[in-house]
Amino acid sequence: MYGVLVWPPADLMAFMEELQAAHGVKGFGPPHLNLRQPFDWPYEEEALKIALAGILRGHAPFRLRLGGWAYFPQGVVYLRAYGGTPFRRLYHALEPLAPPLKEIEGPSYVPHLTLALELPEEEAQRLLRSLPPPPRGSFLVREVALVKDQEGDDLVEIARFPLGPG
Repeated sequence: MYGVLVWPPADLMAFMEELQAAHGVKGFGPPHLNLRQPFDWPYEEEALKIALAGILRGHAPFRLRLGGWAYFPQGVVYLRAYGGTPFRRLYHALEPLAPPLKEIEGPSYVPHLTLALELPEEEAQRLLRSLPPPPRGSFLVREVALVKDQEGDDLVEIARFPLGPG
């Protein structure tokens, strides 16, 4: 299974990981923002890198604003993110790359960084009320990572791609 995502800057990554440790929760791999749903790739990995580089070349860096904490009814506590038109353009450009493993998000995808997964609703709401605001209000997305799931929740980065002209 592959993913295309954005790693948060170091201070935001450390903030999220410290919260996870303090509350005994975790997401799927390190904190990240998905740019498309996880997918299988039936061809050579090098072909995926070439395809991804071609798609990303047409997208400039963009600012991702951070909102507040929220949760999905499935027990997911997350930090909301807003990328506006540049994010939506990139998200939709990546959709045809390969079909998603399962249709989780679809057209109503809410950009976010997951803090916790699979919490009972009451526990998710309790956690939500106790979380401090993030250490920053936004960050500039300059690059995108291609990752592969290595059994379980271990994401291994395969490559990074700069946004903008190559």
